[in-house]
Amino acid sequence: MTGSAFLLAAIELFGVVGEGISARAFFDANNVKVGDPLVLTVDFIGEADFASLHPPALSQAVDRRDWKVDDASAKTDTYSSARRLVYRVRPMREGVLWFPRLEFVYMSPSGAKLSVESNEIPVHAKAGEQVAVEEEWQDIGKLPDPDGLALEPSVGLGDDEMFAWRKACASPSAEAFAQFDFPEARMNEARCATLAGEWRKALGIYSRLEWKTGQTPAIERGIVAALARKYGSADAELPVWRQVLRPVLKYGWKMRISLIAGAAVLALLLFRVLGRLVRALAAVAAVLAFVLPPVPASADLVDEIDRMHREMREQMHQMMGFSFGEEENSVTLDISARAYAEPDDLQVGERFEFIIEIDAPKNVTLENLSVRPGETFGMTVAGKIEMLTDAKSANPSNPVHRLALPVRYDVPFRGAVPFAVEGMASGRRSGGRRRGAFSISFSNSFRVEAKPVAIDVKPLSKDGQPDDFAGIVSDSLVFSERTDLKRVETNDVIQITYSLD
Repeated sequence: MTGSAFLLAAIELFGVVGEGISARAFFDANNVKVGDPLVLTVDFIGEADFASLHPPALSQAVDRRDWKVDDASAKTDTYSSARRLVYRVRPMREGVLWFPRLEFVYMSPSGAKLSVESNEIPVHAKAGEQVAVEEEWQDIGKLPDPDGLALEPSVGLGDDEMFAWRKACASPSAEAFAQFDFPEARMNEARCATLAGEWRKALGIYSRLEWKTGQTPAIERGIVAALARKYGSADAELPVWRQVLRPVLKYGWKMRISLIAGAAVLALLLFRVLGRLVRALAAVAAVLAFVLPPVPASADLVDEIDRMHREMREQMHQMMGFSFGEEENSVTLDISARAYAEPDDLQVGERFEFIIEIDAPKNVTLENLSVRPGETFGMTVAGKIEMLTDAKSANPSNPVHRLALPVRYDVPFRGAVPFAVEGMASGRRSGGRRRGAFSISFSNSFRVEAKPVAIDVKPLSKDGQPDDFAGIVSDSLVFSERTDLKRVETNDVIQITYSLD
């Protein structure tokens, strides 16, 4: 470990109020060349008010002989109960470097100062081009520039005008190009105004120019460069409305007016066609209203349907001697369920079974059965549900269908576990008199609940437990490790992930 791993001065997180915050830091790569850009991510995790958290300067908290931190590149992001800070960082010398632990200070709700530390991060920096590093670093965060000067005009100029043009190109300034009135001169004038910091003037020039010539890619880049100076940010973008309306803005004012006029005429024609269609439909409705008899009100219609339904049921009852239920295809099913644990002496981590017994009529077929425990705290399903052999019921004509649900408990538990059984019951029902005999098939969904099962899952025995036992319970653990790199060189940093499955 090098001398850069020591903890430096604490960094204030202004506006952050919370308790129990933790921090973690990591790079997007750990084996690079000197001067290569790295993405440093620092996550603050916990319950806190992160809304006021802005990226603090980290460059003062690291050894500049080892690291170059671009504080201006910092960005923030929020996810779940965490706040993420992202910086661009470069290693400045060869060797195995340790990005240091950083201490951050924030406030508790009571006003006391609390601190949290991030972790160290190793990086193996190999030899690189140091000069190129410095030059490339200067471009990070640099505001975008408009396109270069246009040196050749698109219009013919006389000798005096050409002399003035060459002079303006040799000593460019907004005033020098203001004397000319063609697109290349306007673009050069806007460029000079942008580089001189006169972004308001440049935006006015670009706006007038694109109204005449259309919004070209060069004009778009010029507008972005002017906006970047307006907001002091390299992340400035073209306004959304200019991006959305590109298909129209790419034309000059004459074509824009033609397009708008054409769209207005098209809309007017569409409205006229729709108006005629509506009038035609209204006329058809009037004719139908005159020809067809009146339709009863909705409430009267519903009452009429109910009356016909009742009469139909009464007629079928008289003919067949069978009474339908109030609901369509409803058949009364005498189904019940019972549940118990086997064995009943239970311990954490041991597999056992809940036995579910379903008492149903013998002429009913049960399908698509599902068993739902009403209390699952600490419970883990340890396998698939098994169908057991049927048992006898207190009703001699009924079989008892038996299911076994294998489970285990990973924590001690004492309480009652209710179960609900759902599924489909299908069968055939016969009845009626000699001349009115009938036979119908039915398939109804059902749901029955079993009396809750009282269980007591005891904790593991204390015998033989080490003092630092953390509570893992299993009968087949697999401990494995894997690395992110297989082919490495001396001093390369390797990330090893350990898994306990």
